[in-house]
Amino acid sequence: MDVETKQTWFRRSTTGGSIGHMTSYRTDPNYRLAIAEGREGDREPLILLYFWPQMEIDAVLRDGTTNAYSILDFSPDGELLASVGKEPDYNITIWNWKRHKIMLRTSAFTFDVNAVMFSPYCPGQLTTAGAAHIKFWKMARTFTGLKLKGELGRFGKTEICDVLGVYPMPDEKVLSGCEWGNVLVWEAGLVKVEVTQRGRKTCHNGPIIQFMLSPEGAEVTTIARDGCIRAWYWDTVEQSDPPEDDPFVELNPVAETCVPGCQIMCLKQQKGFYWYAQDGNGGVWCVDTEIDKIECAHRKVYTSHAGGVVAMAPLRGHPVLVTAGEDGALHAYSTESHTLLARYVFLKPVTCMFYPPVDVDPTSRIIMLGFEDGIMRTLLMHPERLESVTSQININVHSSLTIHSDTSLHPDVIDLISLLKPHSKAINQISINNQRTLLVTCSKDETIFMYKLNLGTPFTLERLGLINTPNNIVYMTWKPEEEYVLLLCGQVGFIMEAVLPQVEVRKYTEITTFKLDFVSYKEILVKKQYMRHRPFPEEEDLASIDEEALKAKEEAAATKDDEEEEWIGEIQLMESESMLGTTITWAEYCDEGIWVVQKGTGALLLVKPGANKILKYGPIPGAWCDDITALQFVCDNRYLIIGTNTGYVRVLRMPTEEEDSEEHHYMKWITAMQRLLKELKGRRLAKEEQQPTPRIDFIDHYYLPMHDRYTGAITCLAFSSDGKRFYTCGADGNIFSYIINFSEPLLPELELPPVPEMPKTEKVKEPSTIDGELMSHEQLKQKEEYDKMMAIANAHKKRVRGQLAELAFEYSKLIKSNKLLPVSQQIDVTLDPRPLVVQENELEAAKALTIRKLAHQLEASDLGYKKMHSRNIIQLDVFPFILKAIRDPEVIIRPLRQKNLSGDFYAQLDEVYKMMAEAALRGRNQNVLELDDSKPMRTESVSRRAPPRRMSMAKPRLASFLLGLPPKYPHPLKKALRNYHQRLNRHHLQFIEWQTHLSRKPDPNAMPPGAEAALKEAEATIGNRVLKTHPDYVAPPGHNTQLRVCLLRKEIYDTKHAFNEKVVELRNHKVHLVNYMTKIGERLAEIRLEIPPKMVRPPPAIPTIDEELEFPEKNLEVKPEVKLSTARERTRSRAPSKGPSLTYPQPRIRQPRVARFIPLAETRPLAASWEIFKPRQDMESTPMEVEIRERRIERHLYEQDMLLADAEAAVQKFDSRLRQLQRERIRVQEKNQLLELTLCQLHREMNVLNRFEAHEDRLAERVYVKLMQVRAVQEMIKDCELRIEEHFAEKENLDALCQELQRQFKKLVADNKFADFLRRIFKKKYRPPRERGEDESESESESSSSSEDEDEGSLDSRDIGPIRLDPNVCPEGCDPEIYEKTYELRTTRHRHEQDMIEQDHLVDLLRKDIDAHNKVKRKLTVQLDKRKSELREFMLEKQSCLNVIDQVVILRYDQIRASALRGCSTPEGLANTVVFPEAVLMRLRNRVLELQEEIRLQKLRQKINRTHLFRMNIDMKAMEAQAEEMRAEMREVLTHKLGKPRKVDKTLDDLLRQMARRHKFNASMGVITQVLQQLRNWRDRHSNMEKNYLTAMNEYSTRLREAAALQCNVSTQKPPRGAGEMAGDYEPEVYRRDVVRLRIVRAQQLEQIQTLRAEVHSLRLKPLSPRPPLPSGAPPPDRREHIYLFMAPRAMATPRRKYFPIDISTSSATPYDVNIMMLLYDALDSLHSSRDNSMQLMQELTAVLPQVLSGAKSRFEVVDMMVKRWLSKHGGDPKQYKKQVRAYDALAALADKLLRQHVETLEGSSGLKVMSELEDALKEVSGEQLQPLRQRLGPALAALFHASDDIADIATNETMASLVKALTGDGQPLTAASIDQIEISEVVADIKDCGVEAPDEQIEGVVEMARDCLKAQLLSEDEAKSLEEEVEKALKESRASSASSRVSVTTDRSTHSRVGTRTSLSEPGSGDHSASAAESGHSLRSRAPSESSKTSKRVTMPSGDASEAGDSDHDQL
Repeated sequence: MDVETKQTWFRRSTTGGSIGHMTSYRTDPNYRLAIAEGREGDREPLILLYFWPQMEIDAVLRDGTTNAYSILDFSPDGELLASVGKEPDYNITIWNWKRHKIMLRTSAFTFDVNAVMFSPYCPGQLTTAGAAHIKFWKMARTFTGLKLKGELGRFGKTEICDVLGVYPMPDEKVLSGCEWGNVLVWEAGLVKVEVTQRGRKTCHNGPIIQFMLSPEGAEVTTIARDGCIRAWYWDTVEQSDPPEDDPFVELNPVAETCVPGCQIMCLKQQKGFYWYAQDGNGGVWCVDTEIDKIECAHRKVYTSHAGGVVAMAPLRGHPVLVTAGEDGALHAYSTESHTLLARYVFLKPVTCMFYPPVDVDPTSRIIMLGFEDGIMRTLLMHPERLESVTSQININVHSSLTIHSDTSLHPDVIDLISLLKPHSKAINQISINNQRTLLVTCSKDETIFMYKLNLGTPFTLERLGLINTPNNIVYMTWKPEEEYVLLLCGQVGFIMEAVLPQVEVRKYTEITTFKLDFVSYKEILVKKQYMRHRPFPEEEDLASIDEEALKAKEEAAATKDDEEEEWIGEIQLMESESMLGTTITWAEYCDEGIWVVQKGTGALLLVKPGANKILKYGPIPGAWCDDITALQFVCDNRYLIIGTNTGYVRVLRMPTEEEDSEEHHYMKWITAMQRLLKELKGRRLAKEEQQPTPRIDFIDHYYLPMHDRYTGAITCLAFSSDGKRFYTCGADGNIFSYIINFSEPLLPELELPPVPEMPKTEKVKEPSTIDGELMSHEQLKQKEEYDKMMAIANAHKKRVRGQLAELAFEYSKLIKSNKLLPVSQQIDVTLDPRPLVVQENELEAAKALTIRKLAHQLEASDLGYKKMHSRNIIQLDVFPFILKAIRDPEVIIRPLRQKNLSGDFYAQLDEVYKMMAEAALRGRNQNVLELDDSKPMRTESVSRRAPPRRMSMAKPRLASFLLGLPPKYPHPLKKALRNYHQRLNRHHLQFIEWQTHLSRKPDPNAMPPGAEAALKEAEATIGNRVLKTHPDYVAPPGHNTQLRVCLLRKEIYDTKHAFNEKVVELRNHKVHLVNYMTKIGERLAEIRLEIPPKMVRPPPAIPTIDEELEFPEKNLEVKPEVKLSTARERTRSRAPSKGPSLTYPQPRIRQPRVARFIPLAETRPLAASWEIFKPRQDMESTPMEVEIRERRIERHLYEQDMLLADAEAAVQKFDSRLRQLQRERIRVQEKNQLLELTLCQLHREMNVLNRFEAHEDRLAERVYVKLMQVRAVQEMIKDCELRIEEHFAEKENLDALCQELQRQFKKLVADNKFADFLRRIFKKKYRPPRERGEDESESESESSSSSEDEDEGSLDSRDIGPIRLDPNVCPEGCDPEIYEKTYELRTTRHRHEQDMIEQDHLVDLLRKDIDAHNKVKRKLTVQLDKRKSELREFMLEKQSCLNVIDQVVILRYDQIRASALRGCSTPEGLANTVVFPEAVLMRLRNRVLELQEEIRLQKLRQKINRTHLFRMNIDMKAMEAQAEEMRAEMREVLTHKLGKPRKVDKTLDDLLRQMARRHKFNASMGVITQVLQQLRNWRDRHSNMEKNYLTAMNEYSTRLREAAALQCNVSTQKPPRGAGEMAGDYEPEVYRRDVVRLRIVRAQQLEQIQTLRAEVHSLRLKPLSPRPPLPSGAPPPDRREHIYLFMAPRAMATPRRKYFPIDISTSSATPYDVNIMMLLYDALDSLHSSRDNSMQLMQELTAVLPQVLSGAKSRFEVVDMMVKRWLSKHGGDPKQYKKQVRAYDALAALADKLLRQHVETLEGSSGLKVMSELEDALKEVSGEQLQPLRQRLGPALAALFHASDDIADIATNETMASLVKALTGDGQPLTAASIDQIEISEVVADIKDCGVEAPDEQIEGVVEMARDCLKAQLLSEDEAKSLEEEVEKALKESRASSASSRVSVTTDRSTHSRVGTRTSLSEPGSGDHSASAAESGHSLRSRAPSESSKTSKRVTMPSGDASEAGDSDHDQL
């Protein structure tokens, strides 16, 4: 730009990307201009250096950053160039630009860098600064080359801030600015000084962005964003030395100048004192910096928008372009000269602009603007005045736009004709419907406002109303051909198609609010969508490899080319499941639906209202992740122009009908799938895919990068009225104009009507800013309504106050008059306490209100305190403090500062352990990570000996013949028994001794103690150590870096924590020491009183505790404030307290003279006793007193010395402990430093591991999956081998059975003359039937049969003569039984042979399966080896990256040998050495010596043992010879005594046995008479008991017959229950119904009781006295209702079923439940049987299940029997059936399912269902619960009359209970008042109205009964409470008895089996009811006594005993 002529010209960047920065070097004669260009597409970012002004390229610099550059700077000599990149790398690069070479490059920081500057004074130094950081760099040359070292600045106590400007000083200090405007002076990486103005005012009111130093170095000039340039005398700062805790220097500037209205962003010198300043408010200034002038000549040379341009509009018919910006400025440009004509600046930013269409504004001069504060302004433009202006108009709008009149020389070019505020926040859009009747605005306050549009010149707006929206609406569009249908687009993917209300204009005074509602709406919720190229399928997504796929893959691998194209899948639209939708920024209706644009998704999405589904999508090429910010269709919707947030203008051609047809989309998908299958090379996908969402491909497209890539989002697209120019504006503040070169017009030609004459309109003034912010329409209306309410309330208050004043005046007059009266006539006037109570209540309410008002503040304070406490105190391990020594306070110690380990750390540690456990379970450590399978693995073989059987050491048992010996042994037997016991005990002791000796025998296979651990350690440590750099190195198992990091952090924490605990303990000890010293001082003070003053020693000094240093945490304690008592409380406290009442005499209590107990610890008789022995002048002391006094003084002197010594020792011990902790602190810090270095190295390893983790897991998972496949195939092979072994075993068993049959046959035909004939029959071979074809003739079969006969004849050659016997006929003389047995044995043998053939066939099939599995296994093994090799290579690559990480090792000089450094002067001499820990090497050296010593000792021990073994062999031979001699001697002795060598023990036992038998026989003969007498007595007792039993049986039979009759009466209503099931365990719904019915029964019984009592009372009266009439009671209840609680109406009774309802034989097509069939098939499969045998298995199982129910057999027995039978029947081994766990479980599950179905069938839920349906029907008929009870009773009874044929069915307690339950509920509680309101006549009339035709007497009786039943439900509180207690007690007893009955059923099976068997065999309807009822009654009486109460409820008494029954039932209830 030429500053003088304002002429501008442009040069496009070479890459087409954005310009990141530009700088120049003007010292060189050849002026250099460096421009940094950003990335554009595939073009890398560049730095171009041009010659000025020729603009010829001198140098091109590449590879400095990834995306773009942010800052450039030349070195002072111009040789070097520094550049800093933008995200993501933020690289700082030092260039030698003349050689086009990078000298240095590194990462500057992790956030944005705003400044970089070389030091003008110190070569090689530069400074960078930016977001919350400043960094100092030095270029230093080291022995490895030139390095760039950076030091990050530490702010210290200064607040961290963003730094914009820096300046290196000559003394290597650095000046920088800060956000609050002060100057920071940096030295050695720290803030040394902060410069401010006097009075601690900031140097500038904005951040400092630039510094300048005078040539003399005495003045520093600062330039800041506040527009001021100030000069400072810097020697004052240099000479200052502020303290460290207050590093501030105050001085005033020596000179300054300010540019008003300018926000200086950058300052560049023009010439002399004139500089160019970039204005942040939009523009460029020429600044005069000659500060000596009074007024400086600042002028603005260029004006632009400050910030982004929001919208623009080219005026129709005039070459004027109007733009609106975020800075609130409205600019008018000339499109011909491209100059700014006028600039109007508003106070608030403009958010939207609307240019009305020509049919709304024929003049085309009106523009509507929406602002951030919710105001909508309508401006009238005067374009002819704009075109005629000669200079730029610049107006700041404050109170009025009108600054000139129409008659002046310079009239206004813009007039404000309307100002409305529909919203309270920023307006997003203004829109007019197609019918030009409505104008709607939307805002960020989540509302839309409707205006009625009145067309005219100009048009006017009338307010209609405000509608709240669910979301912030950012875009609106109207539905075509619809006047009131509006489409709203908002955040989180929200779209609403709403129908606006059709309202008329209402008067403002007649409404109270503008709020309206939508008539209807449809919502669409679009989730976050993104596009991607379809990835290549993983192995898990593909189907398993079959033979065909493997063959195709091999062929493809053989024919593949060397160069394959990279796979790029088709475009897919993916929906994010974890994210909500983003903002919908644009929408437009089309024929198929609605095209929408979603933020962050560079595609057009087609949706339909009411459906949350994407119907079609069109991805924008090259802009998938960009935000589409502006769109416009052109050329009749055939082309689309869009603008993106990256500053691109893109033109797309919409697809034609053929390109957007269903066939085209289908063929496109088919083609993509074919291409994918071709790439898969024969593999198939695991899942079949459906056709995805149709995709539109924009084949023809064009793009142009114009605006900035990072900040240049295009906000608006516009066309001129003639269609020849195109305009774009963006958020970077740029406006571009384009000339359209296209063959056809983009927009239809617009015919402008003649401009009508604009009438004179009233100009509106801007609202005054003094009155505050303008309110919106709704806010203003609500304020007016509130003001009206307050005016009414104030008027009411005024009226009430006037009345109160009048009443107070009257009251005062009455009081005065009363006081003037005599005392006797005065009235005691007492004020009404109620006003005081009201005032007290108001005071309490005010207090509560104050508390509520302060609750938020209090809560905020509490939260702040908790936050500060949790972040700054709780997180600290120990709050920092300083502990001082006692003697030398300069000696101090501090705890080590650290934070506590958080819960996240422990969670991470647990997660690591969990992951390691999972990896160990999955076998990755052994199977997946074992990379090299070729290496031999050393396995530890440990021979384990089976543990010996444990011998019993208990006392041996006696012989069986000694058991049961009668008493009174004879003498020989006693002697024999004594010898027997002695011999038995001797043998037992010998046995114990021998076993003890054997137990001490050492195990030859056992290892010495510690040998196993030593072997493991040796195996892990001894051997060739493979370095990590070795290519075969593999990480040891269990090596987990993350676990090491966690454990290392915990070790650091534990080390510091342990030390801190010691310091805290020492501090506590100091507190205890202070208390101890205080007590010593007190004790010394007491002693001082008794000893002479000259012997008094000074007490020890009490240590002082500095609370600020030693206990600083006390300052953080919250101390409660002392509450000051109010006057009212003090008055209450001064009120006399009421003493004890004197009305009744009080008992006299004698007070004790002395205390009952005096603790000895409190008695210290020092002073008191000394007063006795203290010498007095008036008295002489006795020798005893003198002695006592001297002894006492000596004792106190000793105690004084000891106390002082203890104090001195305690102080010395404390100080020594503190110094010890000081030394320990140094060691702990050293250890922690080493640990932190190790932790840093581990973190670097973690960074490497994190990079490799995902791919490593993927490879390991692939190996694991393939390994699992190999294992699965191996398991199949093993299973087949096991099954082959089973078949072989089965075949051997069958062979054994055949041999057994052979033996049976030989035994059968032994010595039989027909043996050969029978042998021929038995040995006939089994020939399996052949499968004959249809073409085989019968002749072949005949010939074969004849040949067989011939064979048989030849076999029978040895038969009787030549006659051949027919094997089919038993010959004469042959035993038929033997003949039949022979055939039976042959049939059995044939069956066994058939089974053996079947077993061979199965074995062949299994071997074929094994061969097939082996083939698959070999293929999978090859694939597994390949994947393992891939994983091994990847692990080696990872290890190589880990080897790059440096390890810190501390070496001492004595560890480094001179040979390692020979010929080297640098640390590189250690590069070829290996460092081992010293402890390991020392342990190895010591181990060598230990092994040598062990070898020597082992040899010595071997020599000694060999000698000892030789001696033991000699001794053993001698002992064997001696034992043989002793045996021979024993044989001789036994032969001499017994005649032959016999066993002594056996002989003695035989003798003892004979003696015991003889003694038993003699004893038995003596007790025969007694036994006979006892038998006679027992026989008499048995006859008497039998008589009693028969009598009881007769009585019980009578009772059983009665119970059977009752059972028959109710048997049709309730199915029988099982023997083990107890009644009473019913459901809550049934329980509530029974409670209602029992209350009705109770009421009836109470009524009967009252009737009987009245009758008894009347009988007791005199004969002539009149009897009161008996009340009419309800009919007696049905006797059957007391038998069972589970009742059903008789009409719905279910017929009695069989005991076991499942019978297969009755119907062959019984439809079973699906679950039963599944269980049945599972059982058949597990039994190795065909599913055709399902009916047979069901029949057998159903036949035996009644025995399970009856208790005859257990479920285990039945299932066990059937499993054995079916396994033996179908080829299984019954002996091995227990191994068939699956078969047993399957059959048991089937049996349980049938049993449960049977029990459910027996219980029968139809009655309960009928009662529930009846209650639901009555509830529905009676109406809503809110109606009174009297209105709902009639319809319910009418429904009962219609539903029943007999009125007797209605008048039952069951029906009445259902009626009561239906009429009562939660909605309408039952009360006595509601029942009393029931009028029988009204209810009868209601029933008649419902169409019931019955006599009135019957209806009234039913109504009266219903009312009585309702009254029966009313109980008093005491009755209800007692009833609940009794019911709860009964239920508990029922549960207990049920549990006991279940236990009794399982234990005593025989009794129940008899009862259950008889019950199961009984059939209904055949006269067996009595028997079944009798047995059921017997079973009921045989239950536990706890059921007696429940059984008694079920039996009714005769009618004559009703009163007694009622009383008993009432008591029981």
